Amino acid sequence: MTNWSRITTDDTGPPGERMALWADSLWNLLGRLRSNTVADPSFRGSLVHGDVGSLRMCWLSASRHQVERTPDLIRQDDRGFLKVLVQIEGQAWLEQFGRRTLLSAGDWSIYDTARPYTVANTTEVEQLLLLVPREKIQSRQFVLEDALARPYSARTGVGRLACNLMRSAFDEIPACGPEVSEGVADSITQLLRNAMLAQCGRPNEVSARAHLRDQIQAYIEAHLGDPDLSIDRLAAAFHCSKRNLHKAFSGEGSTISSDILRQRLERCRRDLADPRRADQSITDVAFSWGFNSATHFSRASKEAYQLSPQAYRQSLRGARAATQP
Repeated sequence: MTNWSRITTDDTGPPGERMALWADSLWNLLGRLRSNTVADPSFRGSLVHGDVGSLRMCWLSASRHQVERTPDLIRQDDRGFLKVLVQIEGQAWLEQFGRRTLLSAGDWSIYDTARPYTVANTTEVEQLLLLVPREKIQSRQFVLEDALARPYSARTGVGRLACNLMRSAFDEIPACGPEVSEGVADSITQLLRNAMLAQCGRPNEVSARAHLRDQIQAYIEAHLGDPDLSIDRLAAAFHCSKRNLHKAFSGEGSTISSDILRQRLERCRRDLADPRRADQSITDVAFSWGFNSATHFSRASKEAYQLSPQAYRQSLRGARAATQP
């Protein structure tokens, strides 16, 4: 489970200590930032943060202040993240690539931590911040740099869905397991990418096909444990013909059915390797990821990995035992 952690300046003393704690917290949690707080004895700030799958999520409430990421800071730490800022309350100016974007409540934007930027919070603010691995957002359907540091709406369309899901994650993720958390992370990044595509993409037959393929893959990931997941089910969900579904996957080197099978085998293999699931039967693992036959699962595993599930699990147990003192 993901447990949210909280940092607040209310736990410290004089203004200088509060501002130092704030600067250190932003530096450690949000990637080498220089924080310039207004010399205000009433300055307050709080951060609630945690990881959701491969994403880092942070709910920020603070007095007015500014943060900047400079070339020297980038040289110290470049982990390839993009950062999403959802403005809940107040106003902020985002500057990057020579663009200056005003974000008010109900707006969001995305920017690159590998390039210099400034975020000036000109009022008290409440913001939802997300650190996303760059590869989760990049797409052949739009030029990433063209889509960064621009205003997007959290009030309508796909952007609204993405931001609502991020906000809901704060309530629901602490009660969820790692598989669910990673699925939520994938859904968030898929929605963000689609929102960027809707505003900055170059619609043509190829990009429309790629967009449909992305949606199909997201649906498959979210319903992988459903034994009834099939081409017919996907066609009904997307209100299109099976022919169009297959066309969306043309050129990918696989079919929809083979992609479903591959993902199910990968999830089962991961669970079989998890020491925490050592007491779970192989059949239960297979059924939890949509297989409705232990025999089918065993045969498919042998074809894919040249090793039966039972032999795979035994080999891992032997390897772990050999490393025990």
